[in-house]
Amino acid sequence: MASPRSAYSGSDPKLVVAIDIGTTYSGASYTFLKPEEVPRIWDVGGFKGQEDRQGNSKVPSELFYSLEGDLVACGARISRLEPQEGIKTKWFKLGLRPPSMLVDDPPPVDLPPGRTVIDAFGDFLKYMYDCVKTHIINTHVDGHQLWSSLNRTTQFVLSHPNGWGDSQWGKMREAAIRGGLVPNTPEGHERVEFVTEGEASFHWCIDKGTATAALKEGAKIVVVDLGGGTIDVSSFLVGTPKPLRLSELKAPECALAGSITVTERFMKTAIARLQGTPYGDNDYIEALREEFDQKTKCIFHENTNHEVYVRIGSRREHFVAENGACRIEAGHLEVQRQEIVDAFEPSVTATVNAIRTHLAEPTGAYVFLVGGFSASPWMLSEIRRRLDAAGIKCPVKRADNDMAKAASSGGVAFYLDRHVTERIMRHTYGVILDVPYHPEDPEHQDRNQDLKVDPNSGKQYVRGGFFALVTRGQLVKVDRVYKERGCSDARPKQEPIRWNQTIQRYSGEAGNVTFIDTDPDGFTQIGSFYCDIPASAMTKHTKGSRTFWAVDFNLVITLGTVEMKAYVEWEDQGVKKRTRAMSTEQEYY
Repeated sequence: MASPRSAYSGSDPKLVVAIDIGTTYSGASYTFLKPEEVPRIWDVGGFKGQEDRQGNSKVPSELFYSLEGDLVACGARISRLEPQEGIKTKWFKLGLRPPSMLVDDPPPVDLPPGRTVIDAFGDFLKYMYDCVKTHIINTHVDGHQLWSSLNRTTQFVLSHPNGWGDSQWGKMREAAIRGGLVPNTPEGHERVEFVTEGEASFHWCIDKGTATAALKEGAKIVVVDLGGGTIDVSSFLVGTPKPLRLSELKAPECALAGSITVTERFMKTAIARLQGTPYGDNDYIEALREEFDQKTKCIFHENTNHEVYVRIGSRREHFVAENGACRIEAGHLEVQRQEIVDAFEPSVTATVNAIRTHLAEPTGAYVFLVGGFSASPWMLSEIRRRLDAAGIKCPVKRADNDMAKAASSGGVAFYLDRHVTERIMRHTYGVILDVPYHPEDPEHQDRNQDLKVDPNSGKQYVRGGFFALVTRGQLVKVDRVYKERGCSDARPKQEPIRWNQTIQRYSGEAGNVTFIDTDPDGFTQIGSFYCDIPASAMTKHTKGSRTFWAVDFNLVITLGTVEMKAYVEWEDQGVKKRTRAMSTEQEYY
């Protein structure tokens, strides 16, 4: 049962498109916002190259380039290419991961000369958006009219792993620009927003009715998105069921332990066994990888036999190594059950540990598994068994619907419903400003050897003051504004000024940092912006024999979704005014 949704109250029709670029598979969904109509979510099927499978709502996240770096094909079209030389690029999403997301032996990402991961991401976004266009035109009676009237103002929602932040948002937005989804203008930037895969997936659970029985006041919900590359765990507390209001229980977590890591661990063992045999060449290795990834891994369960057979060649092929370490019967490699258990183990452990972290108090809790990897019988049974052994006696449910489109369909539901109203900050964010000097303040005394003196006002300032706007671990309300008062340098006359400011992220361990020199290595500049303030906003000041002009203003940040946005407000002849904070670095977003 879909969540109750009100009719669109806006006056201008809109097209909203959510695209989930997964590590292994991708999906897209969309909705039309029409005045006084209740929005419906549509899932894109029949992607280019697999038009014969209209009900298939996912497509391989792969690109094929010529040796010169020209894009030849994307997605399912690659499998239909005639044999030719080129570079197959997959798993490119992992190339955007933050440095903190460590992994042993990361899967290789092959890129052609002169192409970056952002280029590949942009090329695939363009392919996905072209598929959305084709689906709309071919599916809706008035598809041509809808597309031509709305595509130039499309709102985009891009989903990403829980562990990604401001740097990855900037790169994804740049990819959207390179892919032609939006122009490189402030208005174009505003048309792209982001949502974590965990939050999108839970909105999908709500929209499809999977979580309806759990949405009781005070209930704790843990959503585990088991994907191809990452495992994302999010948790929410139900504030009110009607209207549904959720707050984050803990900051979302992400582990690079998804489905492909199971395959890579298995293949590492298998390749070592096949070395020195006739089956150690690349063709046999890739056949084994595909068979394990697409079949063996997907059906492996708690009652699987001690010996497992994975296809590597034709049924006429038989081979037994002299040492007995490699045995092939009818084209199938004999594998011990424990080898597959070992390949799964780090992923199972990472998932269970993350769930336990989010459920310090399991009473009244529910766990929902979504994402393509959640279809694994072994993952489901082991998660249930280990949570039960740890004393966490809560329901662990796996969605029955098409989980492959949870993040894209949930991205649209997120845009429409905005059920999460409070979020936990993962870092401290603030600004660096000079601080008016107070000689009686001990912190100022420690820094009085390098005071700044304003030549026009004569005022003394301590350099490098840090003013936190929101702090790590703080539960913040969505759309609440956070302000910090500032003042421009004094000017000898009334004149327009351009004010430049950086936004800083503090990730260190010190508490209540008020000056950046306390822990300089803990700060990262995530962006900068400027704004132009007219001369009429300046006010006249007198100090002793000095007369000067300055303007007081507020730096304001909002946390509308998972992003931080900022602007500046001031008074101009008694009238409050504000301006968009002009970004000069993509990382700001």
